[in-house]
Amino acid sequence: MKNLIPLFIISLAALLCTSCDPNRLYETNTPVANEKWAYDDIKSFSVDVRDTTTRYNIYINLRHSFQFEWRNLFVQIGTQLPDGKKMDKRVNLPLCESDGKWYGSCLGDNCDIPVEIQHDAKFPMIGKYTFTIKQDMRVNPLEKMKSVGLRVERSAPSKAQQ
Repeated sequence: MKNLIPLFIISLAALLCTSCDPNRLYETNTPVANEKWAYDDIKSFSVDVRDTTTRYNIYINLRHSFQFEWRNLFVQIGTQLPDGKKMDKRVNLPLCESDGKWYGSCLGDNCDIPVEIQHDAKFPMIGKYTFTIKQDMRVNPLEKMKSVGLRVERSAPSKAQQ
């Protein structure tokens, strides 16, 4: 029970800090069962887009153990548009510097890394977009991965857009 109290406090603080984020359109993180991300454990996220004039930044949120053995993570990202059109892309997500220092923030055994996969994206149509994320490494299951998520936020207007 004592081990759950710090986790509860950290989770509550994170919730309070992110609940007031006016730029966030969508953010959800889903746990990886037993910290072992298998090929068939495809994470799915549905984002309801109502504004096609705004530009967005899209991130994959990763939480892994400090003991995670890989410096990067290959994933397959699928996108289904409201009209049913589908696109898939293999993406390499960097997790640490060449000296082994993790990107993002690490506290205890948890490392949280938001990896931007698209900057200033425009959604072409109003409606529900479904994103899927599948681990695409050479090992199955991928151990010490704790959660995977998606964040879509409004990007700051560039000087040319102002």
